[in-house]
Amino acid sequence: MRILYIGPLWEGGTCRQRMIALASLGHKLVPFDTTFWTLPHNWSRIICSLAHRINWGPSVWSFNKALINHSWSVGSIDLIWVDKGVWLYPETLDLLKRRLHCPALHYTPDPALVFHQSRYFERCIPIYDWLVTTKPFELEMYHHLGAKKVLLVLQGFDLKFTTYKAITQENTDWRSDVCFVGHYENHYAETLKAASDKAGLLKIWGPKWPRYAKNNTWARPYVCGNGVWGQNYLHALSYTKIGLGLLSKWIPETTTTRSFEIPALGTFLLAERTDDHLSLFEEGKEAEFFGSHDELKDKLRFYLTHDNVRKKIAAAGKTRCLNSGYANTEQINKILAEVGQALSA
Repeated sequence: MRILYIGPLWEGGTCRQRMIALASLGHKLVPFDTTFWTLPHNWSRIICSLAHRINWGPSVWSFNKALINHSWSVGSIDLIWVDKGVWLYPETLDLLKRRLHCPALHYTPDPALVFHQSRYFERCIPIYDWLVTTKPFELEMYHHLGAKKVLLVLQGFDLKFTTYKAITQENTDWRSDVCFVGHYENHYAETLKAASDKAGLLKIWGPKWPRYAKNNTWARPYVCGNGVWGQNYLHALSYTKIGLGLLSKWIPETTTTRSFEIPALGTFLLAERTDDHLSLFEEGKEAEFFGSHDELKDKLRFYLTHDNVRKKIAAAGKTRCLNSGYANTEQINKILAEVGQALSA
């Protein structure tokens, strides 16, 4: 298929990973990178704030205009793929479908209806031919808002996680006993604080953690920065003994992208226990889980002092990722099977 691919294509982002996965499956991609309209240095602070907070302002208007203009030059298209289309006007989407004479699909790994809401996206829902989500708790909401077809897939992992090559042994900057990568929220802070005295060399990266550490002395030795991306993200998760899989309490989250990326790298996953996590990995054999701060501390203490057991579980977790089809390419194949069946009908 020839696909017009619309999304933020910055290096290290999962949107770019999905585009590369589509290309690896033999499809021709015509990319439209939305990154320019989201970067603060391209717009004033006020304009950026309006755009990201309420999806309104010159950057949003300019994005829709540029996309419409771009559509004149893309040629024949079989499918419009929109990734995280929070700024796309319903009028723009409708025009693209009519001008290009093809269906449209929306994909998001985020909770798009209970969090990251966009009035434009909600109005676009009935216009899309397929809506793909990784959040089972939003399925009913999609249908309520008029979705024609909703597909549920796993968040999965990019194949670069299983082919990653470690950096030189002399470089120890990324080494840690326990690592957490993710934004700040109260639940994460409470969990990491409880774990910190058993976690050995703990490292934390993510948005708003440095601000939190300024006012909370316990976190200062552990917070390393506002985030890690691209190859550094792989280094951080690969060079730790235990990767923590904490789940947001802002939404009813049961898995996260790191539920797949950590074991795919061959790193030991210690995550919050949920039914979905238990269905993905066998507890105590392919990953470990906890349901309380005390259980978390007990398992940190045990697995940091039993290297062979930890490494055996980590290896089994990677094998499970590969054998059970958790890779992005496998998930995208499921999506395209649905699309292909409809297009050939």
